[in-house]
Amino acid sequence: MSMTDGGVMGLLSGRMSYLGQKLAVHAQNVANADTPDYKAKDLKPFAPFSQVLKETSSGMKVTDSKHIVPASMAGANADTKRARSYETVPSGNSVDLEQQMIEVSSTTLDYQATVSVYHKFSSFIKVAIGK
Repeated sequence: MSMTDGGVMGLLSGRMSYLGQKLAVHAQNVANADTPDYKAKDLKPFAPFSQVLKETSSGMKVTDSKHIVPASMAGANADTKRARSYETVPSGNSVDLEQQMIEVSSTTLDYQATVSVYHKFSSFIKVAIGK
């Protein structure tokens, strides 16, 4: 059994794979920015990661609507949906290059953060086994 088969390492590996695929989709969108009738694509959110975050959340929760919500928690318990800002031009193309560049930048930062956590967790395991 490999260390990436499950648990934290498996979750991080899956997240890195997802983010790599997301970067490929955005690259495809940018490459087709001038293609008539091309519709911009995006991937669905990485379900295992968001599900684990929801399940393991140990922070404060608002249990009564009369409670005062700290500024740091504003919207923390609300389900949010990211609005699309893609525009369709007369040729039928819906790729917004600025939006795609923002998505690429955000995805790259997420990937780098995930890799950093992966390396840190790997170093913890190495210390634990004495290497």
